[in-house]
Amino acid sequence: MIRDAESILRICGIGSYLHIGCGESKLVFDLLKRSVDAYGMDPSQEIIEKNLAYAPGRFIHGSLSNYPFKPESFDTIIIGIELFNFNTDHLSAVLKTLHSLTKRNLIIYFPPDVINMIPPQRAEANRLFWEKIAIEAGFRHHPRSMLHTPYHEYENEKISNMIFFERVAPKALNDFPLSWLLATRDLHMDMLREAGRRADGHVSRYVLAASKIRPGDTVLDAACGLGYGTAVLAACSPGAKFIGVDIDETSVAYANANFAASNPAISYHTCDVAKLAFIPDHSIDVVVSFETIEHLQDYDLFLTEVKRVLKPDGRLIGSVPNLWCDETGKDPNPYHYHVFDWKKLYHAIGKHFIIEDRWAQTAGGGFKLRNGKRELRHVPITLPDNIETEWWIFSACADPRSAKSIPYSNPFCKQDAAIPTVVDFGKYYANPWIYRTMVQLGERIANRDILILFCVSIANELPPGSPDHGAALCVLSYQILESGLINTQDVQKLISAINKFDENYDRQNPHAWRWAISLHYVGARILLMTGNREDALATFITCAEMDPLRFSPLLATKTISARMYAGLILAGNGDLEKAHEQFSLGVKEARRVLQSDWKDAIGDIELPLSFGLQEIAEVADIASQCAQAVNAIERQGTVPGYFWDRINLRRFGIVEWTKSVERENESLRQQIQLLATSNMMKTEVCA
Repeated sequence: MIRDAESILRICGIGSYLHIGCGESKLVFDLLKRSVDAYGMDPSQEIIEKNLAYAPGRFIHGSLSNYPFKPESFDTIIIGIELFNFNTDHLSAVLKTLHSLTKRNLIIYFPPDVINMIPPQRAEANRLFWEKIAIEAGFRHHPRSMLHTPYHEYENEKISNMIFFERVAPKALNDFPLSWLLATRDLHMDMLREAGRRADGHVSRYVLAASKIRPGDTVLDAACGLGYGTAVLAACSPGAKFIGVDIDETSVAYANANFAASNPAISYHTCDVAKLAFIPDHSIDVVVSFETIEHLQDYDLFLTEVKRVLKPDGRLIGSVPNLWCDETGKDPNPYHYHVFDWKKLYHAIGKHFIIEDRWAQTAGGGFKLRNGKRELRHVPITLPDNIETEWWIFSACADPRSAKSIPYSNPFCKQDAAIPTVVDFGKYYANPWIYRTMVQLGERIANRDILILFCVSIANELPPGSPDHGAALCVLSYQILESGLINTQDVQKLISAINKFDENYDRQNPHAWRWAISLHYVGARILLMTGNREDALATFITCAEMDPLRFSPLLATKTISARMYAGLILAGNGDLEKAHEQFSLGVKEARRVLQSDWKDAIGDIELPLSFGLQEIAEVADIASQCAQAVNAIERQGTVPGYFWDRINLRRFGIVEWTKSVERENESLRQQIQLLATSNMMKTEVCA
């Protein structure tokens, strides 16, 4: 039940809940423990009295036929077992009643033991049955549903323990009933009000795109149709503003009525996607446009317009059908002007953007691969492209390298707010637009090989000693360190480049100072990895003696870690006294930096930088390892294993440890993907 409560809150959030037919389920209690205003209702007086003994006032005797509350009294209604009291033919009417009772959401909820009791031959045992009757009753798929059940798991169409729906507003339902959608289905479809594999496929792309949207982003959904995708982007991402455009006025009216009316962050406009005159230059962070360019006679005009409206550190995420053509080589869809394979798509997009990632998607049940399964596979760009798939999905970055003259828009601060030094890229970088594309974890270029090439170009093009140059060297160094593959010649070149930066950087530029510290740290790590312990020790100590407060207390993650590594090298050499000194200095440094002004770490206390406190916690965590080492160093001489156990609790910091696990998991995922793709290609060749 704990997992169920967490899943429910992830999709529907905090609000008022009513669990109809709660029985002896612990779900209401689990919601109450999480600060949720939750109630349970059951027709059994005995069960209600039993539950009331543990949560007075939270359980009510009643049922759907004896409902004691006014309509729209709860944000979310949860119901499951109670539905089996009704004949299948009557369930549609029951769900229409629930539509009037809930304010926002409906969750059809069956615990695993109940699911196992449903005979598989019954219609109710199929998820699509519940989806269809809920949609007919005035609901739509909840736009966050696929955060709970990933796309590929929808291939199992047996009923799952939770199905999430969102109420369509009565006015929108009246103006655009399901009959209207069915009548216009050949032109546009609202995939949140469709059941089946094609709808699942379309929605899943927007969930994928949402994962590439950054906090505060302004997002454009170009050729948005009925606007459901814009709503999914808004529901599943940390973006701030969402603009949908489509050339069809009626579609835009539908989108405004169904989605913009309830979410002020969303707006829709009637517009030709190749003529976005109302959108200023370089004002959009992410453009999402699925299955668009095959519909445009001159798609290059559209891509040129996307390039105009995108910020220099923005992204384009899109898709095309893959080789949808008959035996003549023509696409039978009369609305398609072009047939794409990956090579043609890569050429079209690559003319304007840096293509960083791609996915192959299949839904089945359509023109191509009719018997295909729901599948969304990440396919590294370095792999061959002769893969049988229905659609190619791509992610591409704008190229910020020629954008120095474009006024910088800082994503971390509002225009009228003072910008903390730690994120003041506009003031201290030669080209601040490169930061998110190259440096920011979770936001930068996704493909490692492409990222490395980008870093090399920045390191070669921008002045030695500039923060831009230092950032490029540092990111490049970490890519090499994380790969685990580096020869002596490459190490010498890298250390030489780091030393050149150290000779040239401006000591008064806090961001250049930041990269100097980081480069000493990562350089020492690389030296250590290649077995050069003596030079690594000297470089760690040089790093540790630099003052992180000239940039931010957050930079102490590097200086304190450097003390930790220096102490470990000395302990391994048998010099326990000097090792103790390094560990002790790490603790003292943490005390010093944590007593400094936190403004340089979190900015405005009323609107703190989201990453600041997390990294402050990492500073304390790394220092705690130094403290453990101070207290356990004497055991290194007698029981070395005990000493290692004491200092290895977090692997030098929560964030660093988590990143290491993520890197290892990603490496394993890529190996599995490569193996799966290789096997698939072998199968296709044999076939």
